Amino acid sequence: MNKAELGKSLTLALLLLTTACQTLPDSNHKQAGKPSVETIWAGLHCSRERATPAATWIDNSQQLEASFNKIRSATLGGKSSESPQIDFNNEIAILVEMGQHPTLGYRIALPEPARLEIGDDRIDLTLDWRQPSPDAFLAQVTSSPCLLLRLERGNYHSVQILDEEESLRVIARMKK
Repeated sequence: MNKAELGKSLTLALLLLTTACQTLPDSNHKQAGKPSVETIWAGLHCSRERATPAATWIDNSQQLEASFNKIRSATLGGKSSESPQIDFNNEIAILVEMGQHPTLGYRIALPEPARLEIGDDRIDLTLDWRQPSPDAFLAQVTSSPCLLLRLERGNYHSVQILDEEESLRVIARMKK
């Protein structure tokens, strides 16, 4: 390996280590008459191996631990994080996975302010669902963005995840 290739490899490795995953400070979004929602984990590498998006309704501490262990398994550098604390009597968690992609540049995020609409036994939650432009210069590194959201428990049985253009991306359904 020559010096130029070594430099590119080191730069790429550094980029991966600095963007692999992050824990976000609590950003609780409460709107009048609507449940609050907050991001409790966001990452670029969350171990989803399929290209299709997924959303998982997490209703108890065992499901949360299993989902969070899956996310942690994809964390570079072996840095361990404690599982988030959720009061499952009053809250649920939703794991939203964007799917696996061949480059960086993909991300999902909870917008400010959060956009929630309550329908018949469901919530529509709009997320910033970002894909790189086709002509973007990006590192050829597999990414698998995800968000772990805390949501107030309510009389709904599903959460529909929409993008900024109101297109349905994925649905999380309560397990019966």
